[in-house]
Amino acid sequence: MNAWLQGLNPRERALVLGAMVVVGLIGAYVFVAEPLWARLVEQRERLESQRALLAWMQDSAAEVQRLRPSATAAETSTKAPYLVLDEAVRRTGLPAPARLEPRGRDGTLAQFENVPFNRLIAMLADVERRGNLTVTEVSVTRRDGGAVNASVSLSRAP
Repeated sequence: MNAWLQGLNPRERALVLGAMVVVGLIGAYVFVAEPLWARLVEQRERLESQRALLAWMQDSAAEVQRLRPSATAAETSTKAPYLVLDEAVRRTGLPAPARLEPRGRDGTLAQFENVPFNRLIAMLADVERRGNLTVTEVSVTRRDGGAVNASVSLSRAP
């Protein structure tokens, strides 16, 4: 190849050498730089995706911690039902019951006046979930604006 190049006139030799340099640069770009650049872009996108997933997981973990019951069923099973009900009323932001009385060792009766229906239902769900109590009897009377008067009887779940 060297002999062939030496046989060319100087102008042709410069053109051939220039073409070889251009082909070499294009080959280096196509076979080295472009794959490396594409991989770098792919890794950056993957990193951003992983960061978004991490942020979502951290938010979800915080929500799970917030929603997790603060007391275990064993702790609440030793509390009197009217105390469990009172704690649930405070957690859900309901007004205190107009009347709250124990019914034996494992039951309680609460009467609410003019309370939001949605909050009352949320409180009852909270009592059943956290307090190991079962709603045994409910009487609800509708009032204006989504409010109700309610009488709720609860007892310890077997």
